[in-house]
Amino acid sequence: MADAIDAVAAGFVALSAGRAHVPVRIGAPIEQGGSTHAMPASLDGSPYFCVKIVAVAPGARARGLPLIDATVLLGDAVTGVPLAIIEGASLTGLRTGAAGGVAARALAPEDASVLALFGAGVQARAQLAGALAVRPIAEVRVVTRDRRHAEAFVVWARGAHPGVRFEATTGDAAIDGAGIIVTATSSGTPVFSGQRLREGAHVTAVGAFRPDTRELDDATMRGARIVVDQRDGALAEAGELSGLGPAEVVELGEVLSGRVPGRTSPAQRTVFKSVGNGIQDLVVAAVAYERALEQGLGEEIRWP
Repeated sequence: MADAIDAVAAGFVALSAGRAHVPVRIGAPIEQGGSTHAMPASLDGSPYFCVKIVAVAPGARARGLPLIDATVLLGDAVTGVPLAIIEGASLTGLRTGAAGGVAARALAPEDASVLALFGAGVQARAQLAGALAVRPIAEVRVVTRDRRHAEAFVVWARGAHPGVRFEATTGDAAIDGAGIIVTATSSGTPVFSGQRLREGAHVTAVGAFRPDTRELDDATMRGARIVVDQRDGALAEAGELSGLGPAEVVELGEVLSGRVPGRTSPAQRTVFKSVGNGIQDLVVAAVAYERALEQGLGEEIRWP
């Protein structure tokens, strides 16, 4: 996670500087209300490009499969030759958790020790790892629509992170006094009341990625410093940002490079809204590919 955070931070800086090329994702509907999306990305000076194909398939759950599946193709930026096919769901979790870690490192109170975590899936695990990597988190409160999922997550988390206190709770109890709040759910409607947020809290929202869905309510967004992964993509896809214009949000890469301020006072609420960006896939896939070569991992196949 620490390596992914550094890679994603550099990717966001490149994105905001115009050195990364990431068009807004294209999508098409699939069965049972699902969708599939294509996310290409390239980076000036990089030896690689990538394309990720993502499927969000509600019908998968009835068959015991994850809601989201993805595949990443990493290619040679000079020849166009495919170099690697990478399992994309794990990579997506890692790079999204890293983005949350980058945002928390740049925006969250330095002494934030209480994390409210909404969700208990792959994304929630990755967001937990990202927050733990950058802030002194001592207590994590986990919230899910089905409490059994939160309780199962707590059992896993206590084994994985024995130095941290975990508990399953409700939304209102989770955010009271929390310095960092993370939403990583499939909910299409707000999952907590922003009126209960403490002064100076930082919120990261990564679950909703369509204009008709949102995890955060108006009270959370009102008066907050709103930071996004990419301005065009977030304004086009994030329901939380409906009605806002380009001047009303800043990019995380702009904050990291010092072009614009992030948190301007200890009392200011900050919100990082991420809909996911192909530059995250590219920079993390590149590190994964190079590590695999170094360690002799993966299977070499003849192609075509």
